[in-house]
Amino acid sequence: MTDLALVAGVSAFVAAVATGVGAVFLGLFFSKGQPWGTLNDLASIVLMIGTIPVALFVADVTGSTVSALVAGGVALVGIGGMAAASVAQGLLVLRVRTYEALLPWTLGAGAVVGVWYVLVGVTGLATGFPTPLAILAIVAGVGFVAMGYGFWRGNERHPASIAGGLVMLVASTAFLIWIGIAALAAHGLSR
Repeated sequence: MTDLALVAGVSAFVAAVATGVGAVFLGLFFSKGQPWGTLNDLASIVLMIGTIPVALFVADVTGSTVSALVAGGVALVGIGGMAAASVAQGLLVLRVRTYEALLPWTLGAGAVVGVWYVLVGVTGLATGFPTPLAILAIVAGVGFVAMGYGFWRGNERHPASIAGGLVMLVASTAFLIWIGIAALAAHGLSR
């Protein structure tokens, strides 16, 4: 777990920074246009790829209390959503497909990541995560899903997009920072 904890800790901080940077770029894109949209897409790719080691670390930690099959299944849900979101955003950055053509894929993958967050929170409650950490995961997941729903039903001005995006920004960033600290502490303890 030593190497995984180190990679997950650093990755969690990278993902947390990418979340904040992406939010700033998204706001600039909607107010000023390009190149901010492309920069937001790149930040989203960094966020999703950076969260993959976090999913593996969380599965490793929870797998010792709940069945490894359950923990692994939760990780696979998250990694699948994170990989799909990265591919969809990458296709957008490379201009292989249009925003409109990729929107269902991007929103769908984001919803899967949201489900992963919720599952992490639920399994975290069952395995002894600190309650605030588990609640942050659940709230972040709901924010991911609400933001995607708002974009699907309207656009960036839909109330669910705004509320979900703000909730996701705060809860996901706090969750990632907490996991980053915990993973680096676990790495230090096992040395």
